[in-house]
Order: sequence, then structure tokens, then C-alpha cells
Amino acid sequence: MGDFMYKNLLKQWITNIQKEEFIRYLKMNQLYTSEEEANVLFRFLKEDWEGIYDGKEETFLRLKKEISPETYQKLYTLYEEAKKKYHI
Repeated sequence: MGDFMYKNLLKQWITNIQKEEFIRYLKMNQLYTSEEEANVLFRFLKEDWEGIYDGKEETFLRLKKEISPETYQKLYTLYEEAKKKYHI
């Protein structure tokens, strides 16, 4: 599957995901530490998912400033694993 296909599938998922579903996803991946961080991550997902998908440094730097170092590291590790798994 190419980059275009992954982006379209991800866009559909992000458009439709509700906050409660997203929080379940965070908990499933040991990324939920507080409601505040969940709100930050949900906002980033909705507003700048393409920056995250494309690995834009400025997006990650902004995110890093708003969440704990532990959460950021877990999230970045999950991101790296997904890139390898899906050959992005």
C-alpha cells in the first residue's frame, strides 16, 4: 500500500474518531497519563495529523513542549514502530 492510501485511511479514521475512542487507544498503548495530556494529544491529532504523519520536526517540537518527556518518548517510539511496520 502506498503513502497516498495510508494517508487517506488515516484521514478517515481521524475525521471520525471520538475523544472517548481516542482515550481508549491511548490507554491500550500505555500513553494515557492525564486528561490534560489526552486533550493535547487529541488536539494535535485533529489539527496537525499530517505533520505527525510526515514527521515534520516543527510539529514534534511543539508537541514535545506540551506533554511530559515520558509520554513524548512513548509516543515517538510508537510512531517509529508504525513507520517501520507500515513502511512509511
